[in-house]
Amino acid sequence: MSISMTPMKISSEKDEDNKKQSILPLTRPQTKEISKDASFISGIFSCLMYTGCSIAMVLANKAIPMTVPASDRNNLPQTAIILSQCVIAVCLVETARYLRIVEYPGLSWDLIKQWLPLNILFMSMLFTGFLALVHLSVPMVTIFKNVTNLFTVFGDWYIFNEPASYLSILSVIIMTVGAILAGANDLEFDLRGYIWMILNCITTSSYVLYMRYASNNIKLSKFGMVYYNNMLSSIILLPIMILKGELSLLSNPIYYKPAFLVSNFLAGFLGFYLNFASLWCVSATSATTYAIVGSVNKVPITILGFIIFDTKMTYEGILFVTMATIGGLIYAYSKLPK
Repeated sequence: MSISMTPMKISSEKDEDNKKQSILPLTRPQTKEISKDASFISGIFSCLMYTGCSIAMVLANKAIPMTVPASDRNNLPQTAIILSQCVIAVCLVETARYLRIVEYPGLSWDLIKQWLPLNILFMSMLFTGFLALVHLSVPMVTIFKNVTNLFTVFGDWYIFNEPASYLSILSVIIMTVGAILAGANDLEFDLRGYIWMILNCITTSSYVLYMRYASNNIKLSKFGMVYYNNMLSSIILLPIMILKGELSLLSNPIYYKPAFLVSNFLAGFLGFYLNFASLWCVSATSATTYAIVGSVNKVPITILGFIIFDTKMTYEGILFVTMATIGGLIYAYSKLPK
């Protein structure tokens, strides 16, 4: 009996080995397919979240100066407004950590040194963007943000060795020319607003490109990045606000009206989610895809801004805004997977 059982055992072991060998080659492609699908879904959701937050954030920030009389808009406590939005974001992310919904490390000197360049760009982007919205209409700010793609495409090519197609270059030229001609036909032209807008394009592009590097090289979760961005901004902006003498401006009762407070809180709330969505979108896709999504969401922002804030524009201005917007859509198309 023992002699007859041994071959059966050997045969059984061989069958098991054959089963394992037949299963293993099938598992690897399946695993890769699942991983690919998960990455695709993550990219889609990150882009949708970024789009929604971006549209709402622009409208909320434009609503802030519109809640005060026109004579007081040049004396807005800009640093205090941005600081309050950063504090709101810190409170939200810290609450989530306290409830153990998210996890990230506390402040450490090593991480601060690594994150500080990105944080400076983040503050510059917020500051210049807000001041541009104070002096310019939403459609003008929106189409000029497309000029950011000019710097982003160059940065992707120069830093990350990502070539730009002829269609991408053509679309960037259309966006830039459309934005310049629209600005030349702006009935509410304000040189200060356009200076802030150009600076915002440069700082936004620099922020996007450096964020791509930081997302891949600095060991921080997405919410950790949101925490560091807003916490460091709060620490830096507080003394700046005091030195600028904005504490005395805060005694003005117009800044305690419900409309102003609600608009500012809403901007801070949306800023928290926009910051997270931006980091998620860049790390889940690329800096160029982030720029594409930014180009596409300019369409609803332009339309809503024109309607909600009753923007005065010439027919030529509308034509050139449309031209710049179409350029953004062509740019988005040029970046779709072939």
